[in-house]
Amino acid sequence: MEQDLIEGLKYMQLTKKEEVLISVSGEGRSELLEECALSLMGRLLTDRKQNQRALKNTLRLAWKVGPDLRIVEVGNDIYQFKFSNEHQLKWVESNGPWNFENNLLLLQRWKRGLTANNIIFTHSPFWLQVWGLPFDMMSEKTGRDIRNSIGKFVMADSRSWSSD
Repeated sequence: MEQDLIEGLKYMQLTKKEEVLISVSGEGRSELLEECALSLMGRLLTDRKQNQRALKNTLRLAWKVGPDLRIVEVGNDIYQFKFSNEHQLKWVESNGPWNFENNLLLLQRWKRGLTANNIIFTHSPFWLQVWGLPFDMMSEKTGRDIRNSIGKFVMADSRSWSSD
């Protein structure tokens, strides 16, 4: 019965008489755009509900932003992380990947037009450590070649072959 109702509702449409044009004011939009520009959208790669209070507290501590970070669940298990400044946001972006209770936190920078229904998380940066390379192949170029064969190279940790 439930499926029949869903099937019937799929084909419902407004008549011309029922269609109404709604005008929306742009008032306050510039402030919202500025706020959103300092946001990361995120989703835990898990199929079970998480303790939101623990998630928020843990990320605020790990990201060292305290109460400045506002975390809002926007629907479909997607969170919007609103930062106070660009420096905090970039630090979180560049120091991942992040996880909570062994679940990967997928992050993506906010872009105009994103909604909880159309956002798709497809990538996450990972540190890759390669063991057993010949000494003459321990270079950023080799790291770049290995990484590009499985994804997009971001950067290499040059300290590993240049330090004492």
